[in-house]
Amino acid sequence: MTLTGSTARGADTFADISGLLEPESIAVIGASDRPGNLGGGAIRHLLKFGYPGAIWPVHPKQQAVAGLPCFPNVRCLPRAADLAVFAISAPAIAEAVRECAAVGIRHGIVWAGGFAEVGGDGVELQRRLTESCSETGFKLCGPNCIGVINTAMPMVASFTSSLLEMDRLLPGVVSVVGQSGGTVVMAHALAYQAGFGFRYVISSGNEAQLTTADYLYALARDAGTRVIGLYLEGVRDSARFLLALQEARAQGKPVVIIKAGATGASVRAALAHTGALAGEDRVYDAIFRETAAIRVYSLEELLEVSLLLTGVEREKLPAGPNVAVITFGGGAGVLGADQCAQSGLHTPPLDHQTTERLKQLLTPLASTGNPIDLTPDSVNNPEWLALLPQALDAIAADPNIHAVLFTPGAMAHRSREVGEAMCGLRTRTSKTVCVSWRVTPKDALQRLPARGVFVFPEPAHATRALRQLVRYRANLVRPRRSEGVALPTLAWSAFVRDPAPGTVVPEHECHRILAAAGLPVAAGRFVRSPEEAVRAAGSVGYPVALKGISSAVTHRAAAGLLALHLASDEAVRGACAALTGQATRRGVALDGVYVQHMMPGGLELLVSAFRDEQFGVMVACGAGGNLTEVLDDVTLERAPVDEELALHMLRHLRSMRHLQRLDGTVDPRAAAEFVARFSKLAATAPWRRFVLEVNPIKWNSDGVVAVDGLLLVEEP
Repeated sequence: MTLTGSTARGADTFADISGLLEPESIAVIGASDRPGNLGGGAIRHLLKFGYPGAIWPVHPKQQAVAGLPCFPNVRCLPRAADLAVFAISAPAIAEAVRECAAVGIRHGIVWAGGFAEVGGDGVELQRRLTESCSETGFKLCGPNCIGVINTAMPMVASFTSSLLEMDRLLPGVVSVVGQSGGTVVMAHALAYQAGFGFRYVISSGNEAQLTTADYLYALARDAGTRVIGLYLEGVRDSARFLLALQEARAQGKPVVIIKAGATGASVRAALAHTGALAGEDRVYDAIFRETAAIRVYSLEELLEVSLLLTGVEREKLPAGPNVAVITFGGGAGVLGADQCAQSGLHTPPLDHQTTERLKQLLTPLASTGNPIDLTPDSVNNPEWLALLPQALDAIAADPNIHAVLFTPGAMAHRSREVGEAMCGLRTRTSKTVCVSWRVTPKDALQRLPARGVFVFPEPAHATRALRQLVRYRANLVRPRRSEGVALPTLAWSAFVRDPAPGTVVPEHECHRILAAAGLPVAAGRFVRSPEEAVRAAGSVGYPVALKGISSAVTHRAAAGLLALHLASDEAVRGACAALTGQATRRGVALDGVYVQHMMPGGLELLVSAFRDEQFGVMVACGAGGNLTEVLDDVTLERAPVDEELALHMLRHLRSMRHLQRLDGTVDPRAAAEFVARFSKLAATAPWRRFVLEVNPIKWNSDGVVAVDGLLLVEEP
């Protein structure tokens, strides 16, 4: 494995797995010539694909396997193997690992299942296996995995049956890692069918010792890997996973991820709006945006995006959503333009200078709108065919265009020349070039992959992949999360003393916390009688709102424990009586009433924070007030954030973009300052699980102020 870069961030936290990925010798433990023996099959795979290193079968009752001398145990090997492949049953593996470590073998692959994935006794078997690895320093892939393939070496330490259909291993620059072995070997087989190879194919299995983070970090540092694909079901070591993603970004390696199991919930506090808006799946989305990882939703999309990226250098990524659709028949172009629109891309008209230039380079039958119909005459007529490269250069150079999509449809005539023109443009232009050829001629199908051009079977697939590249570039240039942000010092115990699980901190106490952290809060007073409420209203200033405070009720408006726009002493007395009566009817006791000055109109925003079990404190922004759960418009980041990143969060809310168009006088920086300061406060919260929510903050030309507040301590 050839490493890129010099000193990598967090290098001392990751395992050296070069012996696993590039072993110079392999011991296959449990190999035999018995039909169906996986170890014997692995040896035949190694021989078939030309593994250049030493292969040592190990079995106490075999003299030879696949024509190779067999050794009774690992102590009898000529020297310590770089890699041990365990083709034995689950109960025997923990001790076999210790035997290997005792003779100097440091890396191994366990294919067998029957460990933690089956529960029961399997959990204990995996614990013993992990213990053996930890105590001996053994680096283990698996268990319950399909193994590792290195096409560049070549080395096959896998029993996957897909290898039976391949007569050779195609090398490539995409490496894939998956917690599902079947998924990664299927991706490898599909790439092979498309004429592309992978560099590494790694099935991580149960990850008893090595985890996805170890493989991801190693691939980020591997000079032969340009794109990394991941199939991910869960993360056990989130800090290391983040470091590995950050290293991939630093090394310029796109990471394309399927995150399966998206139905879990990281935030379970149903009492807060945050619980409905910020579940586990959105937390992963936030982490992927932060690290510029590309999230996809199917194996097909992972393969297509990864293979497109192999031919797109970072500087050629689309700077925006504008696509030039080029076709040789009108219908294919119209359909391509429609599919661009469905993917959130645009097909704007070409610049006037471009269209004037094209009049000199294209047949008079051609259409220079967008989509651009070159017509079959452009290739049937040698005169126009000779000018085709210049015409394509002019289209790609148009200042309104960020990417070029070829969709020749069913055209097969002169496919070699057309293919050469596409490849030539791809080399010359500074923009992304994408090809979708519905009925790809055999000649082009063979030549284009050899030139690094992935051919999409459908324009819809191509536009979906282009949209992913647009988002990827946007995430690469978005504000970075600042490290080492100074945090406020707040004595939380002075406000929340020894909370029990499920403690609801009342709003007036929540507002005291916000004010102590320097956040602007609407003036309010907590009272216990109608006369105290009248005096409080005079103190904070009319008009006022009255809020019935009870630890049993957090959504006051829905419970009828809220009175608004009270402008007189009499109105306040009447509202106090009404709130008390409503609480009685609902069977809840009021601790008191919060009298709060009503802020003038403006935009309403939800700002909240919670501690995710894996990635720590997250801060969320969303549409506030009555629109919170109706619009489901929220964006998340890891806390703390600075003002620049907070401003980025606000600008990416659909509701904020719309509301600012209605009221252009509102300065978003005031809200960004609130969000940033709030995130720093939340980052200091001491509890294992909590939700701190302000819904809404009022945001107008005078600034920003917190109106409602809620703090739930789910687990101290």
